Amino acid sequence: MKRSRLAASFFSGAATALLAVSCLTTALAASGKVSYNFANVALGGETKITAGADITAANGQKVPGTILFTDAAGGKTNYLPIRAVSELLGVEIGYDSATKTILLGGQPAAEPAEPASTAETVSGRQWQRELDPTNGGIYYAWPRPKETRDYNALPTIRPTWLPEGYLLLGAGVGREGVRNDSVTWTYVKDETSGSKITFTCYRPTNRSRGYNFGVGLETAALRRDAVVQGRSADFYRVYEDGSRNILVWEDTAGNLFWLQGTQDQATCERIAESVRDVKDTPLPALTFGWIPEGFTLDTEGGLTMPAIVEETWAKKTQGPPTSTDMFYWTYSREALFGPKSTKPESVKVNGVQAQYWPGDLDAQSNTASVSGTVTAVSTSADQLGTLLWTDPETKINFRLEAPFDRDTMIRMAESVSPK
Repeated sequence: MKRSRLAASFFSGAATALLAVSCLTTALAASGKVSYNFANVALGGETKITAGADITAANGQKVPGTILFTDAAGGKTNYLPIRAVSELLGVEIGYDSATKTILLGGQPAAEPAEPASTAETVSGRQWQRELDPTNGGIYYAWPRPKETRDYNALPTIRPTWLPEGYLLLGAGVGREGVRNDSVTWTYVKDETSGSKITFTCYRPTNRSRGYNFGVGLETAALRRDAVVQGRSADFYRVYEDGSRNILVWEDTAGNLFWLQGTQDQATCERIAESVRDVKDTPLPALTFGWIPEGFTLDTEGGLTMPAIVEETWAKKTQGPPTSTDMFYWTYSREALFGPKSTKPESVKVNGVQAQYWPGDLDAQSNTASVSGTVTAVSTSADQLGTLLWTDPETKINFRLEAPFDRDTMIRMAESVSPK
């Protein structure tokens, strides 16, 4: 399993995600090559975004920190998330959903936006629905945005049933606007693009929720009535080939739920019917007793919830070009997804059967260049091996993804202990 999965939602909500570019990867790739996370970003000599590291988008998903576009003539252009630029330079940023305009600096302090005039009130629901025929948009807005507030803890609502074969890939949280307002859970059956299910719980917030799916896409005509837990819901078959279906509904507490996958309406409704507020027993705080020298925990890029813990560790070598090695560690009581493209090796961790998928340690690292000069080197997805194991006493499942050999990864796994 390679970290390319983290870029899946980068272009969702593109109006607030990119600087100086509004086209999709496929459009760029038509005349050149797109690469991710190749560059460090420094301000006043201090590194603010590390090559190889992801950031978190407004919908809670991990996305690339930088994009490198190499055109057909070999020219290179780096793009940055616009919100990251605003934070680095101290420029206020906002987004007017009514006019679909990014607001950069110089604007008066904005009050929470009222729902767009085209939003409609749906009988029996609290969230308002807006279907934009110009950009193929599907949006939902809380009608009382001025009443929203920060939340003390993340929502713990998620599906308790999935079609056979789906395993937990990871979770992501919203890190902008209202605190603790959303969590997205991602489940995968194999590594093909059509095998992913994402479920997001949105709490009432001052921002509309949704995406633009394509200019001229008549989203209103795609909508079908649905029912979830006795409440009306919306089902959208976004593309004719069934490659993206969406089910949207809410509960009496005002939480909005967004389920996306390739499943048909009946299967989506069955998944939705299983959604519950899951009161997990909090996972213990664990750490490595041994790791290769020089690695430190990225305290900004992780996630700690009762049901899952995700951590990123990095090793930085100073001097041009800067080299950043990365490894990723996840643990949960739910079964975790591992690579399906190759057959794993059978190994043992503390005497217990485990699975190991080797990475290609000789694979080319990610590099970023400016005017032909390499400015950054970082771990590539192909270099990452994967180790999956389960502790027989606690029943906790672990996944380690690292650019190390098998023995090194097993040694790390065997050193895990309470903090």
